[in-house]
Amino acid sequence: MIKMILADDEPVITRGIRKLIDWEQLGIQIIGEYEDGKSALASILRDQPEIALLDISMPGMSGVDIIRECHGLQCRTNIIFISGFQEFEYAKAALEYGAADYLLKPVIREELMKAVEKCIARLEGDRKVTDRSSVNYKGKIEFPEETAGRDMAYLPLIVYPVFSNKENEQIRHLIQFSLLSFLEEYFEEHKDGIVFQKENRIVVVLQKNKWKNVSEELERLKEGTENAAGYQMLLICGDEICSMQEIPEMFRKCVEQEGYLFFADQMKYSVINLQETPFPGRAEVQDLEYAKKMITDGILGHDKDAIREGLERCKQVVCRLSKGRKEDALFYYCTALQSLEEILSGKGVKLPLPQNRELLEKGRNCESFSEMEKLYADMLYEAYDSLSESATRNDKKEVNKALEYIELHYAENLSLNILANEVHMNPYYFSSFFKKSTGKNFKDYVNQVRLKYAVELLLNTDQKVYEIAMEVGFGDARAFNDAFQKAYGETPTGYRKNLKNF
Repeated sequence: MIKMILADDEPVITRGIRKLIDWEQLGIQIIGEYEDGKSALASILRDQPEIALLDISMPGMSGVDIIRECHGLQCRTNIIFISGFQEFEYAKAALEYGAADYLLKPVIREELMKAVEKCIARLEGDRKVTDRSSVNYKGKIEFPEETAGRDMAYLPLIVYPVFSNKENEQIRHLIQFSLLSFLEEYFEEHKDGIVFQKENRIVVVLQKNKWKNVSEELERLKEGTENAAGYQMLLICGDEICSMQEIPEMFRKCVEQEGYLFFADQMKYSVINLQETPFPGRAEVQDLEYAKKMITDGILGHDKDAIREGLERCKQVVCRLSKGRKEDALFYYCTALQSLEEILSGKGVKLPLPQNRELLEKGRNCESFSEMEKLYADMLYEAYDSLSESATRNDKKEVNKALEYIELHYAENLSLNILANEVHMNPYYFSSFFKKSTGKNFKDYVNQVRLKYAVELLLNTDQKVYEIAMEVGFGDARAFNDAFQKAYGETPTGYRKNLKNF
């Protein structure tokens, strides 16, 4: 017999419900009637009835409080709520915690029968699921009769909803239940597979023989589950098997791949086969080194596009190298950030990143690869912005010192490294900031200063062109001529002649 309790703060309601239906004929025994929520919950926990018919609003504890408590304690009692019309929205909220059904007062016999039969069907389904999900899979799993005696090929797979970090356990449980219900109805209609639960995972076994195109059918199944549940799905497919006795081993192999759930939002394809990686392409640790170089050059060169490109490359490499393991992705990202710190420190740049322990702790709290990738990218950008802010204030002074130095030493053999060393800055960083501050690269700016003084000499002295070239710092007359023509559109000789004639 199925055990059931009734609870309503109006005893007349519970008495009326007793008389509405021949409960014994349905195989149901009413083991208790209660007038408050706390007594009803105590009975659920103590007597473990299969069905509880509860008023949603009772003294001591509401119906929603009861189902919330039951859900947290993993009680398997099917709860049907009774509510007044004014409590309708409240009753709907209770469904999020897995309520079997709700009824409006006054309770109509036909609606009560329908709700109870729904619970009975659910209980019978749970028993079948339990039988089907036994470790040894003893007995036959019932496929349509017309397939009996044929050589069969089966394709086992596990269906995973891809959740974000926004859904609580109650919502996830509800989605899981909705998904299971959809798949049961789906295979009732299509007659080409079965579905059951094992270790809180939804397992599907398909009759591969009935399908002309496996990829198309899997895509159809995936789209159907996504539409039904409202969530992206990840399907992990086992290898083709010929016997149902092979399911436990294949199930174990599929479970070994579920680490890819963490990377699901990065996958182009959401159907994973055991023999294939969802991130095709070659990836080695050296590829990560190249990505770090791109990021380093971007930081030193104040080039956010280069940093962004390096991070994108880093993301792709980490996805491939991790092979479905979150801890590996965490390791690659944290070591990459630590390495960046060391490389930049060696070039005289202090990157203000969090400590290693904080990097690890924050990464472990991420529920998806996208969340992890964004976390570390944001950390890097924040550190870069902080570095740029402080550097901008100090570096303007240093650039002004550099400009003064050029004015005094333009005739000497000036190089970027010499000048950067003079103002105690990293050459790469100095080059970038110099151009940003002056609008010219270092070489062009020095040539501009040299030409300024060369023009004065051309106009005010009778020195020969090659002598002027050497005096203002050009290595030879040809280099001087080329630079002068580029700047003034004519040769130094022509320029002098035209001005004197003018």
